[in-house]
Amino acid sequence: MPQRSIALRFGLLLPAVLLIVAGTTLLGTRWIDWREILSTTDPSYVFWHLRVPRTLLAATAGAGLAVGGVIFQALFRNPLAEPYTLGVAGGASLAAALGFLFGWRGAGWTGVPWSVLLAWGGALGALGLVYLVSRLRPGRDMARLLLAGVCVAYMCSAGILLVTYLADRAVTNEIVLWMMGSLGVLRPRAGLEVALVLAPVLAYGLYSHRALDLLTFGDDVAAARGVNVSRTVWSCFTLTGLLTGVIVANCGPIGFVGLMVPHIGRALFGGHTAPLLVGAALLGAAFLAVCDGLARSLPVIELPVGVVTNLLGAAFFFYLLATREMSLGGGRS
Repeated sequence: MPQRSIALRFGLLLPAVLLIVAGTTLLGTRWIDWREILSTTDPSYVFWHLRVPRTLLAATAGAGLAVGGVIFQALFRNPLAEPYTLGVAGGASLAAALGFLFGWRGAGWTGVPWSVLLAWGGALGALGLVYLVSRLRPGRDMARLLLAGVCVAYMCSAGILLVTYLADRAVTNEIVLWMMGSLGVLRPRAGLEVALVLAPVLAYGLYSHRALDLLTFGDDVAAARGVNVSRTVWSCFTLTGLLTGVIVANCGPIGFVGLMVPHIGRALFGGHTAPLLVGAALLGAAFLAVCDGLARSLPVIELPVGVVTNLLGAAFFFYLLATREMSLGGGRS
């Protein structure tokens, strides 16, 4: 795709995303008029202390999941890879479920809730276990890494089922609601925590864009062009896993964002990693912010945002299956 065309699309997309994200702060069970925002009334408090932090969390989490999807799809040469592929969400969910079971509630270290700390620790534990399992045999095999992630995810799923079986009905409801994915964490700095991890991951992805482009053609091709394949893969794997852990710890597992947004980004910006990373980050921010705005705008109840993303994601992949030839193998998508 010509550079001039890409620059023009970015020039149109950036202000559109900013307007969309800003507009979603007005959505809810009650529409907040812009004149109420600058007043000292209750709607002003709701806007600045609840909706703005929540929208910032939605934007940063959506951008992070989309960036992780772009990186993982390049590493695995698989258009269906996503940040949850390696069992990170499963580890975070299991740890959070154990916290609900044993009643570890309230604020923990540095004022961060125990549920967030436990989910973060569970994500790191799953990440480490995937790494150890994949390194049981010498050499680097992406298929083995992927299968290790699948194994860890199934182990964590079994653990979650056991916890829900042992827990009483109230605790089971809490676990199920958390696993649906929600942005109503009511912590103003949650979005900042995600942004602080997202920034270096995005920077490293842009720095390694040439290596990621070459990896989509295979390890041998990338190595022949001077890419340190092992260092690139494990650096991207670790950084993306850490980012996913932070997002899941704060929001719960929110599905399909890391799968769907990179496909939309390729349609707009092509398959090269550098513009795709930036474009996917912008699209992911707008997508999750809009989904959360819609989820909390229902007149009767507030839906978990994960329900909305799953519905849209399923519809999107039905469309892909009907209109394109999808492959689970390697190569460019």
